[in-house]
Amino acid sequence: MLLSSVINTPHAINGDEILKITLSVIAGSILGFEREIRGKSAGFRTLALICFGSTVFTICSYLLGVDSNRDRIAANIITGVGFLGAGVIFRNNVSVSGITTAASIWIAAAIGMLIGIGEYVLAALSLVLSLFILYALDFIQFQIDFRFQHRDYKITFKDKYPSGAIQQQIESLNLQVTNSKLLRSGEQVILEVLVSGKGKQLELFNDWLLDQNIVQSFEW
Repeated sequence: MLLSSVINTPHAINGDEILKITLSVIAGSILGFEREIRGKSAGFRTLALICFGSTVFTICSYLLGVDSNRDRIAANIITGVGFLGAGVIFRNNVSVSGITTAASIWIAAAIGMLIGIGEYVLAALSLVLSLFILYALDFIQFQIDFRFQHRDYKITFKDKYPSGAIQQQIESLNLQVTNSKLLRSGEQVILEVLVSGKGKQLELFNDWLLDQNIVQSFEW
């Protein structure tokens, strides 16, 4: 009886539901394509389903709710998307990966909700800006990261630590040193240091370390 009354109840936006779910699948697929070609955990199908699901739940929200609480399902979409986003974030030692993918899940749900309420222009604009951030700003970020990098070096010396030579080489390459720590293990001396500077200069520093006979091994 209740289901029959819900089905027969007219709603404000009639006949647009098929268009909405179709557009949400297309928008989610476009957004997920960038993640897919980068081999991320949440790719083409995942973001398409998230955008599609957000649209469906938003449609259900205004079909099932009353005027005073039409946002009750939409509010819970955000909570559910938060759990999905947390599932793709991983920590590996000092680095964290998956944050951009989690943000992509978040914006895919938001775009799906905009489509669900019929805000097609805002949804299209959000999709375009999201693609701009993921593609164009990625190139800018790469240039920034290449120009100024931070590398944690662990350099193992055979018998003694040539502090003067290391300091001179770092200064000649215009690199900066922070968090320096010197350790001894048996006959080996280990230098742990954070070196910052341009990527090209850091590669020259690597080449210099490779040419030093006193350096037994190094990693970063």
